[in-house]
Amino acid sequence: MNDPHLSPMPKTDYDVIIMGGAFSGSSAALLLKRDHPGLRVLVVERRVEFDRKVGESTSEVGGCFLTRVLHLGSYLSAHHYQKHGLRMWFCKSPQDSVEDCTELGPKFQSRLPTFQLDRSLLDEHVLKLAQEAGADLLRPATLREVNLAEDDSPHTVTVASMTAEGNKETRTYSTRWVIDASGKAAVLSKKLGLHRPLGDEHATSSLWCRYRNVNTLDSHKSRSMHPQLMKRAKASRASATNHLMGRGWWVWLIPLSNGDYSVGVVWDRSVFTLPEGPSLQARLHAHILQHPIGRLMFEDAEQIEGDTFYYKGLPYHTEQMAGNRWAMVGDAAGFIDPLYSQGLDYCGHTVYAVTQMIGKEAMGQDITETLNYLKGAYKRSYRLWFESLYKGKYEYMGDAELVRIAFIMDLGTYFVGPVRLVYDNPEYEFGRLPYDGPAGTFFAKFMALYNRRLNAMAKKRLAKGTYGLWNTGMDLTLGQSYTPDFSALRFLRWGIRLWLVAELRTLFGKAPKMMPARAEMPMEKAPMPSAA
Repeated sequence: MNDPHLSPMPKTDYDVIIMGGAFSGSSAALLLKRDHPGLRVLVVERRVEFDRKVGESTSEVGGCFLTRVLHLGSYLSAHHYQKHGLRMWFCKSPQDSVEDCTELGPKFQSRLPTFQLDRSLLDEHVLKLAQEAGADLLRPATLREVNLAEDDSPHTVTVASMTAEGNKETRTYSTRWVIDASGKAAVLSKKLGLHRPLGDEHATSSLWCRYRNVNTLDSHKSRSMHPQLMKRAKASRASATNHLMGRGWWVWLIPLSNGDYSVGVVWDRSVFTLPEGPSLQARLHAHILQHPIGRLMFEDAEQIEGDTFYYKGLPYHTEQMAGNRWAMVGDAAGFIDPLYSQGLDYCGHTVYAVTQMIGKEAMGQDITETLNYLKGAYKRSYRLWFESLYKGKYEYMGDAELVRIAFIMDLGTYFVGPVRLVYDNPEYEFGRLPYDGPAGTFFAKFMALYNRRLNAMAKKRLAKGTYGLWNTGMDLTLGQSYTPDFSALRFLRWGIRLWLVAELRTLFGKAPKMMPARAEMPMEKAPMPSAA
């Protein structure tokens, strides 16, 4: 190391080896080299080209990390879509008219920067920036072995790669720090016996691909066919993340800068089963066409061959994200659910926290307190987010009234808490894990309470035949925008009032004498027993 500000360390080939060069790994390398140019950083990436990820959309916290920490605002504006909110669409049957589908989402454009990402392009760009900042890269390269020292001696990483002459070469590198950014492979978590799938507690799967020649919701064709639909919202629907909603499942529709669409379904296997078909692509396409909005957009669209991905079990986490000069960042530490596009939230928090810790040690500072915090904070934060936002949520995803309540209150707590905090003080807050602390825990427990009640109401409505009565004929678009300050508390007050009314409607509501055509999405499983 030639940086006079860095403290001397035992001689190694590298100061930091990062396993994985996609967004989390390349971001970690970039931040380390920007803040501490003298650190010797090696990124090991197995793929020649990056592939897709589950979800290609950011939330406000992810947008803050991209623009306020990585400073990628100009690049994102030029090469990716500006996202204009989240929209959810409901129906009672495939025969419903498009104009009768209930819509939940903003009337106007978003106030804070969020983006529809082509992750393969973004990952390549950030990795290039890391190289330009001075990080070394081995690519394509395969990890053969990782040996973590229990004392202060160097770790070793054995890597198989190609030389400049095209010959295979296997080398063992010594390093002071190892960062696992291997994504869902979760190399260190599995090696150390810390990997924990959520299993039946959140039995979600995902199937997705890309489409071309999609008829957008703002096209001339859509506006001509459905003029009443166009009057509800002033914002661009085409650049929003649109979700098709149903009991036990939801579908994301994300536009990409090259004109393609990222389209995927996430479903709870205990509640819903995809329609049968000759292939995964055919099953996904058949499911999309069962929703009136999906049929409007994708009836004549083309699936891109060879671009289909499937994960049977989505959620997992590590018991401990950091240890003796090793750490996990991004999806290598865990993944919950893509509904609210918060995957990059955790990428931002974990990458920033870990790189700050390594930088402190390089400067000769004691990192014991930081390390002890990170050892337990990730698991606590993950559990709070899961129970407050996602546990049992798929039971009520097909009821527009109940989802509206969750949508209003989830976003209210999100803006009062995580969004406000990272915008007020990104240097401090990105080094902490979301909802970890007394105030965060209080809000998370409150969210878990109303999430459980919405789940229970959904089961009662299903048993009474009143589930999903608001799925047609309702305009649930929001005329006010969320801001990252305490003014978002007004949405919590509004949501609580709607919650109490929904409790009464669930208790005293009766099924219509003549139920509307209710050919639900095919292969829905039998209703769950009513809650006591």
